[in-house]
Amino acid sequence: MTDIYSRVSKLWLDCSKMITQRFGLEVSPIPKSVKVINAHNIERIGGNYNAFGKELKIHPDTLQETIPLAGVVYRECLFNAFPPELCSEAKRDLASEFARQMLKRPDRIKWVQEWQTIPTQRVRTNLQYNSYNLMNWIYALGGSSELDSIVHEFVCMARYGKSLDFDEYVEYMNLRTQNIVVELGQADVKIVDALLKDPTATYRQVAEVSRLSESWVCTRINRLKRKYVLMNFATAPFSRIGIRTFYVLLAGPSWSDPSKLVTHCPFLYDVQSILNGPWQIIARLAVPDNIENTRSLDQMSSILNSNGIAVDVAETYSVGISNSFYHYNPKICRWEIPWVAMRGWGHRIRKESLDQLVERIDVPAKTSDVYLDSLDMSILALIQKGITSTRALRNELSIGQTNLSTRMKKLRSDGLIRSIWNVLNIGLVERVAIRATDRKSADILDTWSRELPRAFLRYEENRNLLMMTDLPAGGSTRLMDTLRSLRWPVTVSPLSSGIWGHWKYPESMWNVERQGWQSPTDEINTWLNQLREESENLAVETSSSSRSPHVSRRRR
Repeated sequence: MTDIYSRVSKLWLDCSKMITQRFGLEVSPIPKSVKVINAHNIERIGGNYNAFGKELKIHPDTLQETIPLAGVVYRECLFNAFPPELCSEAKRDLASEFARQMLKRPDRIKWVQEWQTIPTQRVRTNLQYNSYNLMNWIYALGGSSELDSIVHEFVCMARYGKSLDFDEYVEYMNLRTQNIVVELGQADVKIVDALLKDPTATYRQVAEVSRLSESWVCTRINRLKRKYVLMNFATAPFSRIGIRTFYVLLAGPSWSDPSKLVTHCPFLYDVQSILNGPWQIIARLAVPDNIENTRSLDQMSSILNSNGIAVDVAETYSVGISNSFYHYNPKICRWEIPWVAMRGWGHRIRKESLDQLVERIDVPAKTSDVYLDSLDMSILALIQKGITSTRALRNELSIGQTNLSTRMKKLRSDGLIRSIWNVLNIGLVERVAIRATDRKSADILDTWSRELPRAFLRYEENRNLLMMTDLPAGGSTRLMDTLRSLRWPVTVSPLSSGIWGHWKYPESMWNVERQGWQSPTDEINTWLNQLREESENLAVETSSSSRSPHVSRRRR
């Protein structure tokens, strides 16, 4: 044990100096002793440091170097340097990544293998947490220096009194990864543009369109996949299965938080705060097509209106997506949107009625009429969760490969499962919602938006438009200024990061005999009762506030 203690002391001392120099953190003193104990009494893989007893407890496998001793020391050294306001998972993840960066290749491979044994946790329906995958994602996007930035952010949170529990940590990291910008070269832009325009294109077709060799296209696509910039995944479109999408805009008293009015809605998919404008929040609801379900939205509007809360409900009838890399400069790897030129383009569209010449890209929602049983719905529910591989689906469903293959072929052929490409972390870090409630303005905005980096067009049946556009840093301010000067009758709402609801694929509500959706009656009634109580309380508080005496400053 003397040799082990000597090694630990040297590793700890060297690591302490590096942590202080790199992160500016004060490290715990060198362990006074090293103790080999049973695995069941060890808090983290390979061992853990007890700050009170100044003792390093290690697993027997660490002595055999199955788990690198250096990795355990590096991790524990940084883990115990973090402020107590951080949850243990955050400390472990960041410290484990630090250890990986410090280890040399043979030990690094062993370290990663052990790290990957930490089980995955489902935080909510559409979000899973895996320690290794999370940090590997961040490393792939931002490189080793991204760890320094994240450590600094967490240390600052603690310094300003912000504690971070596990759920907050996972949500923060999920949003944090979206702000990492990966640079795209000219070839990358051509390839990504081709795939977004035609998700079904083969590598050969992409090569022909982008005028690159097929082997080079394959190499670049694999590189972008490894960096988690380009992702190909299966999705189960809501419209094909009879799940209707509604957007709800709410505005209550200026001091209130209307998001709590929809928090318990059984159909809540996500909600975002609006940073400026007449509305305060925008919520997306995924509502299975059932008369009781849709009637509950009318009841919601009635309750809110009767208590002085403004509400605007818009159902998505058709959807279109526009992507344009025209204003991406691959030489400097950033977006350069010429807003003055965009203003001139807007005037020209209106003056020359160019909106009448542009082809529509929105596709009306159409519900499938194919027969679906409970197994089909279970497959779609798993696809929605991101479980898409044949092996994973078979394990979840306990069915044979032939049966699964037949089912998947049926669902794909009817458009109930689609493969799409998505591109992330290319510098589009701000989102703005734009609402146009007359057809002419909607058509003009639609045409104008084709020049923006990314726009999601959601039309109502009467052609009113709710558009979401993703922009580079600072773009939302420039967009608002440009639209103000164009004087179009639209409402512009810059959005905060989204907060996901508790929505999950409602497979249990599918009635196989009727081939339609049932209603979660009890959940709806509970929500409407809470909604009525919350909105009435807001009305009372608003009334009390308006009757409170006004105190004015005396003039001297």
